[in-house]
Amino acid sequence: MFYRGRKLEDASAHSFSDLGHGYAKDAFNVYYKGKEIDDATAGTFTILKDGYAKDAFNAYYKGKEIDGASAGTFTILKDGYAKDAFNAYYKGRRIEGASGASFKVMSDGYAKDSFNTYYKGRETNF
Repeated sequence: MFYRGRKLEDASAHSFSDLGHGYAKDAFNVYYKGKEIDDATAGTFTILKDGYAKDAFNAYYKGKEIDGASAGTFTILKDGYAKDAFNAYYKGRRIEGASGASFKVMSDGYAKDSFNTYYKGRETNF
């Protein structure tokens, strides 16, 4: 298997599938733009949308593990936002101080939780 002319050393041609949005997997490994995603579990790996994906243990944004994200409760919202039971995220980065339990996306890049308002993932005075 090749990605942009570069051989994927450990990829199995028999089980390889292109998942779209830069992601691919075989029976044992998951790839993003031709690079293996460390610790991703191929058997449970699912593409969500907007660059997000998850497996049974972790959530990912554009092939990078989202540090501390809870895969079991991880959901995509819109406009680059996502959340789990504890935190909110914008384009794969945890939004400092945001509460996942009360986090809601409004419109035009704005979001809010019980305590603050955010614009494109940053706290703002709205």
